[in-house]
Amino acid sequence: MHISSFYMIRRSFKTVSILLFFAFSVQQINHPTFAAEVLFKENEPEWRYSVRPGDNLIRFGKQHLINPNDWLVLQKLNHIKNPRHMQLGKILRVPLSLVKQLPAPAEIVLASGQAGILKADKSVQPVTAGQQLTAGTELITGENSKLNIKFADGSIVSMQPKSTMKLDTLSMYSGGGMVDTKLRLQQGKVETEANPEHLQGNQMQIITPTAVAAIRGTKFRVSANDVSIKQETLEGKVALMAAGQEVAVDKGFGSLSEGGNAPLPPVLLLPAPATGNLPIKLEAVPVAFNMPAQEGAVAWLGKVSNEPQFNRILDEQLSLGSNLRFSDLPDGKYYLKVRAKDKQGLEGYDATHEFNLSARPFAPEVVAPTQAATVREANPELTWTKIEHVNEYLLELARDADFKQLLDSRRVPDTVYKIERNLEPGQYFWRLASIDSATDKVQDQGPYTAASSFTYKAKPNKPDISQLNVKVLRNKAYVRTINPPEGLVYEAVLQNEVNKQANVWHATGLNGEFDFLLKEYGQQKLLLRLVDTDGVTGPDAVCEFNASPQ
Repeated sequence: MHISSFYMIRRSFKTVSILLFFAFSVQQINHPTFAAEVLFKENEPEWRYSVRPGDNLIRFGKQHLINPNDWLVLQKLNHIKNPRHMQLGKILRVPLSLVKQLPAPAEIVLASGQAGILKADKSVQPVTAGQQLTAGTELITGENSKLNIKFADGSIVSMQPKSTMKLDTLSMYSGGGMVDTKLRLQQGKVETEANPEHLQGNQMQIITPTAVAAIRGTKFRVSANDVSIKQETLEGKVALMAAGQEVAVDKGFGSLSEGGNAPLPPVLLLPAPATGNLPIKLEAVPVAFNMPAQEGAVAWLGKVSNEPQFNRILDEQLSLGSNLRFSDLPDGKYYLKVRAKDKQGLEGYDATHEFNLSARPFAPEVVAPTQAATVREANPELTWTKIEHVNEYLLELARDADFKQLLDSRRVPDTVYKIERNLEPGQYFWRLASIDSATDKVQDQGPYTAASSFTYKAKPNKPDISQLNVKVLRNKAYVRTINPPEGLVYEAVLQNEVNKQANVWHATGLNGEFDFLLKEYGQQKLLLRLVDTDGVTGPDAVCEFNASPQ
């Protein structure tokens, strides 16, 4: 080929290249995506992508955009001069309408109690762990029930008892580069660990009848009903929106919106209650805990589970006082999760307390003597109630409330026992435990009753009248005898047996000298007895004398 021809061809090739580039540029200018950039609105939903090593606009378009050539839209929107170079860490604004989109998976990871899918006819379809869910699914939990749902970005939403929630949007953009989740909480409460990997761009919204909680963090709670929403942020940050206004609720704070009004300024959440002094061994049902006083707390919410993860809630109670009581739990090992509520109804941080319940077979109830009673018999009779399926009881009698000074310990095959030994005056303590009738092993003995006390106080003795003397002057009798023992007084009754007259004269509270008027002369009988401060009388001492005028 002639060299001039070569230059001509080369010059023609260059001209063609220029024309092709011009045509390509014109095509881009007239491409619909160019118009999309012009029409893009500032409030359009967008993905905020953090630029990573090796990223450039052209490569980003191929990997993430529906139309790879829409990188031109991003170039202008983000004011990028060189599409082949972007600063590391730069936040790239990407309209969601341009990004590849697929349905995002959601999966039941835990189902406990009465929980399932709420159908159109209001029936409930049970669910199981591993079951896949799609957008539009409505879920419901009953009392003491729980549902944990895992989303495409690893977020876990835990539906608490008596809640209803619809999965509105489950979208995954660009093969998982961004996940968009919108949940509609009609009523109840959810506890959420959102975006645990802290991936840029992932977003979750929990929509209630009156407000929206937009998640910018990880752990938080949302509770809602028809008129209010309460939100507590345990980690990260949540944006609470209502009535066109938004507040940022940082870690450790909570806010609420009532009646569709704007959210209140965030307030500090109450700290976890102090549970260090709560009992770790309980021997009675219902199970009860007295919560220690906590500044700002007006109520306590407690849950009981037999698992430290609280996947299965056995009972949940709200107490407006400090006493938390739970239903009749079987014997075993349990966990208490408790948090305080403030006057606005916002719930604070959780405390967990481990305890053991050993209440069976149930202890009987003491019948007699009643607590702190005084008995007058040296061999009093003890009685108690019968427990079903129990035919034997362990009885302990002691002089101290700790039962270290035991006087008696025996098995009694009945609900009554008469103390065999003669008691000395003083205070005594006794308690009972049921023994499982199915076996004779010690470990099948139930817990003891609380110590019940009684005091044995002997009846007054017969008065010593060996020195009693009666002197009659005119129609009056003068009696002199030894003074009664300390703490006792005399009671006297005059009788005239000749005339068959009883209670001719009667008086109490007497000491060793007293007198009385005679109604007639003749043979008289004076009954004298000792009376203690409880009004209990001892046996009579009888003194007979003849009353004649002097």
